[in-house]
Amino acid sequence: MNFYFKLCVLILFYSYSYLPNIVLAEDLPKLVSIKTSKANLRYGPGKNYPIKLIFIKKNVPLLVVDKFEHWRKVLTSKNTVGWIHKSQITMKQRTITLKPDYLRKKPQLSSKKIAFLYDNVNVSIVKCKLYWCKITLNTRKFSGWYIKKFLWGSNYIIIK
Repeated sequence: MNFYFKLCVLILFYSYSYLPNIVLAEDLPKLVSIKTSKANLRYGPGKNYPIKLIFIKKNVPLLVVDKFEHWRKVLTSKNTVGWIHKSQITMKQRTITLKPDYLRKKPQLSSKKIAFLYDNVNVSIVKCKLYWCKITLNTRKFSGWYIKKFLWGSNYIIIK
């Protein structure tokens, strides 16, 4: 028995060195949103690069995938990639619904239905669990739980 215990300890010790590096949350892509009512998405990280797209609404969700000095490389929900100045974005997490479903009172399918959300609805993320996110709709002041995989960028939403 003592031999097996030592063998297990030895295996654990050596297997630890083969574990993959842990990726910190700050290194991962992050969900953010547009802060201002007009923001330019550029082809490169600088004002000398041509404008690719102009956002004319606040709260448009974006996914930060890279950064260079004061510029952030972002992905839109329509799969457009470009660079935006960090002063034009806020760390407030917003997303859009990808699939129509009910907003629920609790994070369970059997929970009371609060409202029906169609696809492409812009919502704020309050917090997320493994399979559900608590979201709010600014237009109607609704708040409730929505299935996480039905939200754009859900792979990058931090679970609290």
